[in-house]
Amino acid sequence: MSDRPRAVALDLGTTRVKAGLLDAAGRMEVRASLPAPPLEVRGAEVTSDADAWLRVAEAALAAAIAPTPSASLPLGLSCQRSSFLLWEATTGRPRTPLVSWQDRSAAAWCRAHVEAESWLRPLTGLHLSPHYAGPKLAALLERHSGWRAELASGALRFGTLESFLIGSWSSDSTPVTDLSMAARTLLADPLQGSWSPRLLQLFGVPAAALPRLVPTAGRDDELANGLRCAASVADQAAAAHALFTTGREELLVNLGTGGFVLRSTGDRFLPRVGYLSGPLRGGGTPLFALEGTINGGAREADAQAAGPTLLPAVDPSPEAYCFPDASGAGAPRWDPAARFSLSEEARPLPAIDRRRVVMEGLVFRIREISDDLQRESAVDRVLLSGGLAHDPFVGAALAACLERDIEVVLDGETSLLGAARLAAGVEPEAPVETRRVPAPEGSHWLRAKYQRWRSWIG
Repeated sequence: MSDRPRAVALDLGTTRVKAGLLDAAGRMEVRASLPAPPLEVRGAEVTSDADAWLRVAEAALAAAIAPTPSASLPLGLSCQRSSFLLWEATTGRPRTPLVSWQDRSAAAWCRAHVEAESWLRPLTGLHLSPHYAGPKLAALLERHSGWRAELASGALRFGTLESFLIGSWSSDSTPVTDLSMAARTLLADPLQGSWSPRLLQLFGVPAAALPRLVPTAGRDDELANGLRCAASVADQAAAAHALFTTGREELLVNLGTGGFVLRSTGDRFLPRVGYLSGPLRGGGTPLFALEGTINGGAREADAQAAGPTLLPAVDPSPEAYCFPDASGAGAPRWDPAARFSLSEEARPLPAIDRRRVVMEGLVFRIREISDDLQRESAVDRVLLSGGLAHDPFVGAALAACLERDIEVVLDGETSLLGAARLAAGVEPEAPVETRRVPAPEGSHWLRAKYQRWRSWIG
């Protein structure tokens, strides 16, 4: 880059940690993409090494800013939601590993407290699910009874991943987080923009242990590495900030480790049965979205065969179906027992054909969520982003299944771009380059197969 960059961004994804620079024209240049610390799976427990996350994040940032003077450069962080840890306030040493959002060790706790669902869902916009930090922390404190007193005294801290990293790089010992991250702990009231006393009582979490809630953007926190933390935000909210434009009705489909379909609801918090509702930012004018989650995506497709995949003119396997959610069914079913599955006709297919069937299942999941989120009114446009968006099958199949043109976002790192733009104060209406994909000719078989797929999954 010839001109001084406007911001540096760090994206803490489930499988990759990426860092890049935002240039003077508002474009993102990815400078580092490193494997995330590996997950350790022990039954329902899914964790990783918190110190390893710190090392990988520092390495990614160092690679991003190496050719550039870093003094006073604003930093924006985008972070996977719901993963959390506990650490010692005085030493900063982790007391627990990073507990992944994929961890389901609190399933029994959720079943034992299912009566709370009736008031918790309209308050938070979320379901009582072991995916979230609140139930997992409650179950953890039941196993380690002495930790609650340490949390109450401030000797032990609780926070999501970005809160731990910012605290590790800051001279201020009080951890911070923004509302888009706090809302996914099941401990916050998104409408009030604060931690909820009623939720803290339900999960048995002392208020003294919680990070301080700060605005998503517009901060100026000096860090030990010479950067200034100007913004931190949840990953899907970051993608929305990069792509949504004010005053337009838009649907964002973001495909990575999981699949997410978001529709902005403006300043209205609108909990809906079967879907998630929450803030895209905290501080200033409120901004909320409805979200349909698919607990599967690129990893499940890549496990069958490497891409790319093309959309055939005629279905070569009409009775081959896939349910792509690998970590329990997401919206609108929310069935924790459901798992990734292929129909009997799909299992013996060649690997590349199984990949196509998996992606058909993913497109069908997007279609059912999209229909639900447009029940009251249709959107002006559908945006498709994320790594899997660049497989030629996905855009063509989605356009065919939705029976409308879609726009594929050419920048594959929308979460990184959104975090950088928030840090730099770039207006949300800044243009992002897209490629229009029309519904292909002769693709009627896919819409007919969608109806058969619905019958197959029951």
